[in-house]
Amino acid sequence: MIITPSTAKIVKIFTTNCKMFAVKGWSVDASALKTQVAPVADSSVDAKEAARKDRKRKRGIGGPDKSEAKEDVGSLWAQHIEGKVPVKSEQKERKEKKRRKVQDGEAEESTDKPPVRVKAEKSVSAPARETDDVVSEKPVKKTKEKKEKKEKKKRDGNAEKVQKADEVSSVVANAPPPVPVLPAAAKLTPMQSAMRQKLVSARFRHLNQTLYTAPSATALELFDQNPEMFEDYHAGFRQQVDVWPENPLDNFIATIRSRGKVKQPSIKDKKMKKAPEPGVTQALPRTHGTAIIADLGCGDARLAQTLKDKGDVSKLDLKIYSYDLHSPSSLVTKADISKLPLADGSADIAIFCLALMGTNWIAFIEEAYRILHWKGELWVAEIKSRFGRVGKTPGKAVEHSVGGRKKQAASQKAQATKQREDTDVNEQAALRTVVDGVELKKEETSVIAFVDVLKRRGFVLKDGEKSVDLGNKMFVKMEFIKAASPTKGKGVAEAEQRAGAKPLHGKKKFVEETEEVETEDEAQVLKPCLYKIR
Repeated sequence: MIITPSTAKIVKIFTTNCKMFAVKGWSVDASALKTQVAPVADSSVDAKEAARKDRKRKRGIGGPDKSEAKEDVGSLWAQHIEGKVPVKSEQKERKEKKRRKVQDGEAEESTDKPPVRVKAEKSVSAPARETDDVVSEKPVKKTKEKKEKKEKKKRDGNAEKVQKADEVSSVVANAPPPVPVLPAAAKLTPMQSAMRQKLVSARFRHLNQTLYTAPSATALELFDQNPEMFEDYHAGFRQQVDVWPENPLDNFIATIRSRGKVKQPSIKDKKMKKAPEPGVTQALPRTHGTAIIADLGCGDARLAQTLKDKGDVSKLDLKIYSYDLHSPSSLVTKADISKLPLADGSADIAIFCLALMGTNWIAFIEEAYRILHWKGELWVAEIKSRFGRVGKTPGKAVEHSVGGRKKQAASQKAQATKQREDTDVNEQAALRTVVDGVELKKEETSVIAFVDVLKRRGFVLKDGEKSVDLGNKMFVKMEFIKAASPTKGKGVAEAEQRAGAKPLHGKKKFVEETEEVETEDEAQVLKPCLYKIR
C-alpha cells in the first residue's frame, strides 16, 4: 500500500487516536507506511510534450491556422524589397478555395442571411483582401441541380409507368374472357358457332374501344404485356371485314399495281413542268427507281403479304415497310407509329388504312410528314361515320314580327332536337358500319375540317377535290401530297431549320394564314368509333 506524504500524516493522527480509544481492527503500525515516489521518466520527451501543450494553449482560437505555411525569406525579400507580386502555387490556391468553401458553408448554416463570398481578383497585381469581400447570393451548385433534375425525371418516369400499368391492368380486368382455342378436329353446332362468334365480337369491341380512347403508347404497353390480345383484336376485325361490301385495303393494292406499271415521266417533262393529262393514271413516286411504301398501322401486314405472294414487289420495284404495335408476322416491325424508326425523307408513300385510332392521331400525321420526301404522297382511308356531317342552312324568319319571333323560337327548338337525333344517328351508324357491316344510306360526310388539320401539317390534296373519294358508302379515301411548309406541329421547327434564310422549296404555296386552333380541338375532328359493349 503506497500513500502520499499528506495522506500519511492524516493516517498517523488517525492511528494515534485509535490507540487512545483501543478500537479492535483499527490499529495500524506507523512503520508499515511508505512515502510515494513518482516513476522516473525521460526528461527530453517530457520537455517536448510540455512544450507542445504550451504551444497549443498559447495559440488559442484566434491563432494562425495549421494549413497556413510560413513563407520563406526569398519570397518575402522579392515581395517587400524588390516589389514583385507573389504568384501562388496551384496547391496553395486549391487549399485556400477549400478553406473559403468551408467558411461559407459554416456561415450559411449559422444564419439565414446570404453568405459572404470573397470577391474574385480582377488582376494579378491586385491580391485579394478582406475589404474586397462582398455580400452576394451563393450560386447553386451544378452537381446539385443535375441531381435534382435527375431525381425529378426519375419520379415523373416512375409515375408515368405506374399510370400506364394501372390503365393496362384495368383494360385487362374489364375485358371479356378470351376465346378458347378449338382442337383441329372439333366440329361445332350452328348454335355453338354463333355463340363463339359473339364472344369474338365482344372481345373485339372492347379492344377496339380501348384503342380509340387511349394514346398509342398505352396501346403499345397493352399489347407488349398481353400479345394474345393483338391476335384477338385482329381475329374480330377479320370477322367484321368478311361482311363488308368492300375493303379499302383492296383498293390501295389495286392502285399500287395500276400506278406501278406506269413509267416515270421523262427528264424533259420534269424540266418543262408538264402537268399530267386529266384522267391519265400517274406513276408512283420513286426514289432511285424504287417506290418505298410505309404501311402505318398495318395489322397483320396483308398489303405487304399480298404484293409479295403475287410477285409484285420484284416486278414493280417496290420496297414495303410495315409497322404496328405488335409483330405477329415476320414482315411487321413493332413500333409506335408516332415514333417511327425511319430516317427523314426516306419514304415515297405513307398509308393509313383505318389506322388513325389513337387519341394522338395527329402525331401520326406529323410523323408521316417527317418520313416522306418532298412531293411524297399520303393515302388515308377512314370510316365515314368518323367525320362531320354536311349541315343544312334553315330558312330565316322575319325577326321584327311577333309571328316571326315564334317561328324563330320554334326553329331553334327543332334545331336542338335534330342535333340530338343526329348524335344518336351517328352512334348507331358507327355501330352498324363497323360491327355489323351495314352501309350508310346518305352521303352527308364532310371532310373539310380533316383536310384543314392536314393542311396545317404541310399536306394538301393531290388533285384538289378529285382526291377525295366519297363513292364508297362506308369509307372515305383521300390522297394528299407533301407540298407545303407546316404552320403547326413538330414539322414547323424542322422546316425552318432546313430552310434557314432561304424559303423552303421556293415560294410557300398552299399556306394561308389561319386562326390558331388548339391541338385538342383538332383531335376531335375524327370521332372515335364508340358503341355499346354487348
